[in-house]
Amino acid sequence: MDGLMGFMRRVAVVVACVPVLVLAGCGDDEPAEPVELPSLSPSAPVSPSASESVGVEELPASEVEPEEFVRAWVEAYNAATLNGDTTRMRAMSAEGCVTCASLAESYFEIYDAGGSITVNAGEPVEVSELHLEPGTTELEAQVSAGLHFNSGKTVESAGAEPVAFQESDLAWDFYLAVVDGHWRITDIGI
Repeated sequence: MDGLMGFMRRVAVVVACVPVLVLAGCGDDEPAEPVELPSLSPSAPVSPSASESVGVEELPASEVEPEEFVRAWVEAYNAATLNGDTTRMRAMSAEGCVTCASLAESYFEIYDAGGSITVNAGEPVEVSELHLEPGTTELEAQVSAGLHFNSGKTVESAGAEPVAFQESDLAWDFYLAVVDGHWRITDIGI
């Protein structure tokens, strides 16, 4: 039974990390040499409206545009991808966001098992476009994001063989709501 559960967990990691693992091993080109990237600070400002010591997740929703919040969540996602620290990503997600929890858990499990994720150049994910959808209110918003996922390698656990993933461009829809006075991601349409 443990073998089946372990297999199911690995399948769940792959499914949850679709943008990172979806095209694993598809290219014939030799990948570029991985670049060591600095980790992102959870308190790094994402715009002039955020102070240096307070992340947008701590600011009142009235002081943060939904697009700015999504950009900061992608920064937290990048940090979790590179170092396994999902703390900020989870803090920016609503309690009921299943996709958010699945992504965070996937990265946590990889790093907890001694694995790693490296990208060949740049950040794991770069925001190419953000669009606030009609119907946004002071309490709810939908932001469509064009995202570029850079290529790299995933090592699922200590001693595991690296699995290459190719770059891809995807569109994600972020659904936000004000929870206790702050924007939170309530769902992500991947």
